[in-house]
Amino acid sequence: MNVSSQVIADAVGAIRRTAVDGIVPAGYSIDSRTLRVGDCFIAIRGPNFDGHQFIPAALRQGADLVIAAADTQFPVEPGWPVIFVDDTRVALQQLAHHVRQKWGKTVIAVTGSSGKTTTKEILGALLQTRFQVCRSFGNLNNDYGLPLSILRLGETHDLAILEIGMSRAREIQRLCGVAQPNIGIVTNVRTVHLENFKSLQAIASAKRELIEALPPDGIAVLNNDDAQVRKFGRSFPGRVITFGVEAPATYRVSEIRFQGLDGNEFRLDYRSKGHLLKLPLIGEHNIYNCLPAIAVAHHLGVGFETIDQSLRQLKPVAGRGEVLHFKEGFSVLDDSYNSNPAALEAIIRFLKRVFGYRRKILVAGEMLELGASAEQFHRSCGRLAAAARIDWIVGVRGLGAALCQAAREAGHPSADTFFFENSMEAGEWLTQQVTGGDFIVVKGSRGVQTEKVIEVLKRDHAVR
Repeated sequence: MNVSSQVIADAVGAIRRTAVDGIVPAGYSIDSRTLRVGDCFIAIRGPNFDGHQFIPAALRQGADLVIAAADTQFPVEPGWPVIFVDDTRVALQQLAHHVRQKWGKTVIAVTGSSGKTTTKEILGALLQTRFQVCRSFGNLNNDYGLPLSILRLGETHDLAILEIGMSRAREIQRLCGVAQPNIGIVTNVRTVHLENFKSLQAIASAKRELIEALPPDGIAVLNNDDAQVRKFGRSFPGRVITFGVEAPATYRVSEIRFQGLDGNEFRLDYRSKGHLLKLPLIGEHNIYNCLPAIAVAHHLGVGFETIDQSLRQLKPVAGRGEVLHFKEGFSVLDDSYNSNPAALEAIIRFLKRVFGYRRKILVAGEMLELGASAEQFHRSCGRLAAAARIDWIVGVRGLGAALCQAAREAGHPSADTFFFENSMEAGEWLTQQVTGGDFIVVKGSRGVQTEKVIEVLKRDHAVR
């Protein structure tokens, strides 16, 4: 949206400004490396860098305007177009809040312990059949990413879909203060971020902040199969729409036809009428990811026939369930973007059901941010992998060793259980072992960089 430097200065509570009159930025950036000509550069202080030192580089790249902290120790020339504020992080959020209010249309917010990004992408694909949709890019869902997503809003957009993440209590509340959502989706509550929360109930309370932030006439879209999420609608004054597979729900799946690497076909019941839908994304967990998207799209007027057509065209997000087929005759499921106990368990159950391969191999990276229960979760997944009769179990880094040890204790052959200190070592080993007829699943957290296993395989073997 077109916002003048004067309006920006007022919105962020400028302390002072220099040479900024008449500027209307074309966009907004906090990274001088990806900044475009005409952008406003917002200098953010991070734990490992201070964006103020890159102001000269941003101006050389073509920035029209800069927002900087008044107390910066880096030199700022008098002729530079700069708006000075107390705190640039707060200023970024204030500016985004101003743009959201000025835009004034419907915001759909998605949160949950897992599935947020996939749900957001599916919802965007369904809604764009009828609306002009602005959605957050990738998983930009924090103090910086969410405001930057809002700042991409344009007058022609009918709807906005924003992903909202959290690692601490009151974080969602703060972000919702910026985004002001009208519709809130909660995918699930799982045992993640336990380093910062004492219990599952504490995580649930933090996720419930999205529903508490909705207006009285808002819409809460809730997973009725999740015991924690189900409770969120009890005191909500607005409309509650539920989805699920096991429990009664507004949108309920009554039949699932497993189709391996081709995804699933399922029957969705709504108001006593069934609709047969095809989802090419693998695993039952992706049915849960698409259900809230279907619910919101249908509520907003997208018919089931259009929904089915759109679902059939879906492609997995990179690193989130992408299947790669190699010319040598083996296949890889790349789910290397993120991991938590529930997600790893879902992948193991999927791998158990896949047939037609000579050998099934699980590469599981250490799961992070699980607090004091971390070893217990890894060992539980190791036992589940052993019970699934996966041919090779490969653990990567840290508590990946506990996963392997638990698998061996549960009866998995020691000779078929492997542990590596890092993802590169695992990749270099695996690339020499893989042969035609193998099916490999790579699952891990970003911090473990299990995508390096995929990179090594692509380096040494050609993808079809």
